[in-house]
Amino acid sequence: MFVGAALLILSHLVLRAWMASERELFQDDFLYGSQALEMPLLSSEYLVEDRGGHFMPGAMLLHGVLYRLFPLEWGPFAVVMVALSAAGALAVLRLLRVLMGDRPRLLVPLAVYLFSPLILGAYVWWAAAMNSLPLQIGLAWIAADAVLLVRTRRRRYALTGTVALVITLLFYERAVLIVPFAFVLAAVLLHGEGVATPLRDAWVRGRALWLGAMAVLAAWFATFTLAVPSEAVGSATLGQIGELTVITVRSFVPALFGGPWRWANIANSPAADPSPTAVTASLVLLGLLVGWTVLRRRGAAWLWLLAAGYFFAGTLLVGAGRAAFGVSNVLPLAYRYFAAEVVIAAVVVAVLLVLPLHRPEPGSSRTRALIGRLADRAARRPGAARARRVALGVSAAAFVASSAWSTIGYMDVWETEPSKPYLATAKESLAAAGDEPLLDQAVADHLVWSLMTPWNEASKVFGPLEDRPTFAGSTHELRMLDDAGRMRPAFVDGGIRLSGGPVAGCGWAVPAGSAVDVPLDAPLFDWVWTAELEYEADRDGTITVTLGSQTVEAPVRQGANTVYLRFVSGGDELVVTSGTADLVLCVRAGVVGNIAIR
Repeated sequence: MFVGAALLILSHLVLRAWMASERELFQDDFLYGSQALEMPLLSSEYLVEDRGGHFMPGAMLLHGVLYRLFPLEWGPFAVVMVALSAAGALAVLRLLRVLMGDRPRLLVPLAVYLFSPLILGAYVWWAAAMNSLPLQIGLAWIAADAVLLVRTRRRRYALTGTVALVITLLFYERAVLIVPFAFVLAAVLLHGEGVATPLRDAWVRGRALWLGAMAVLAAWFATFTLAVPSEAVGSATLGQIGELTVITVRSFVPALFGGPWRWANIANSPAADPSPTAVTASLVLLGLLVGWTVLRRRGAAWLWLLAAGYFFAGTLLVGAGRAAFGVSNVLPLAYRYFAAEVVIAAVVVAVLLVLPLHRPEPGSSRTRALIGRLADRAARRPGAARARRVALGVSAAAFVASSAWSTIGYMDVWETEPSKPYLATAKESLAAAGDEPLLDQAVADHLVWSLMTPWNEASKVFGPLEDRPTFAGSTHELRMLDDAGRMRPAFVDGGIRLSGGPVAGCGWAVPAGSAVDVPLDAPLFDWVWTAELEYEADRDGTITVTLGSQTVEAPVRQGANTVYLRFVSGGDELVVTSGTADLVLCVRAGVVGNIAIR
């Protein structure tokens, strides 16, 4: 068994390492990283504020430390992801050994955990992995401690379980569901053992853990309420929750059998797209499995209710927390919120394999009695035990093969995502860009969404790079990165021109040490504008230019030149001020508009 488990875990880690090698930092990874560079790591501003309803200070601290040590470097993040995957595999192996003992059948639920496609969305994106993988570890560890405490009454399991809960809650708010799951799991196992009052016994035997967990959860809820404003948590209508539940079931159930087998490409990201036939077949198979095990295994009904309860509670949390962002119906298709459900799927398989059989009793239903007699008759046939082992092994192998197919298809879609080549090309372009400053610009939307402004600006994303030009408010060479990360010449497109100046042959004369108001042909609303000023100076010097509430300092060079300035403001005039004594400067013409690639 141990050799088989080691081989499965090794295969799992090889697969995860390959997946990580194909990915790159993405979207929120840059947002959190840029904030980690500008904010104190231990401040509430960084750890808990403005996280879209999430409360994950432990994950934010982990990300901040890694990003400060290795800014814009994917390798260390990938290594940590693989390490967390290894820790998760070992934690689940421990849980399965607690549930099943050291028997070969343990490899089946272990394979379910290691290769299920349900974890794909939570793994390939660091911002999701940094809280989802610790959630898996915490769930497996706490559930194992709960079962061991109820069995042995050794108080050390109450201590380690409570500590594990504290740590897990620091990484993911969905950890609040772990303790109810662990309690009911312990009760289901007691029921399977024939205990007459499983809920009462589970409470009494594990009281030290349950009371400790209640105290931790009370403190956590108080902290969550203070740290996360209610408007950030969001809300959802019953109609939205119902629609989300249907979408979640359609994407979730096929994955229980290694699906979805087909992926849609939505904005260069994979989304589960199982065929209607696959969904129907998966629902039928799941229904048959539930019905058969409920009739054959004592406690199976409670086990399925436990799994379903966790599933729907998780769906409710996602719906309530993300509905305000208008993306809750898309999230189930990305398999980003099913990290805990993977562990629970493995637990369900493991417990079903060890729950005792129902024995016909007076008053049993005819259906249950008939199925029991037929199953007992089949079990007594020569070679029946071997046939069951073969069937179990074939089913596990089919699941792994099916999951591998879905995983490869998933990664194929990610290959179309342009962030990785964009980032590599942008680094090369910046390194070869010379010393002339660059105006700040928004990076490509596929790297950091524009709604994350100002954290999508190139100065924040590429600021940690040493080999690059400076980002400044002015430049004499207008350039910008295109959507492929290449440095391209740029120009000011359209916009509002400067009014003609009163001085013949000069335009607008700027007195040394003084200012001149240069009116625009039309007012500008508040926006990100680029100003192009054609000037002539008798010497090198500096000027400041003001548009509305923003002032930008710019160097000027002797002779006729053009300088470009970036503003985030609006107004109806430019105020040009000379900052150099004896500087003779003429502003001949200019325009204020949007920057565009030439």
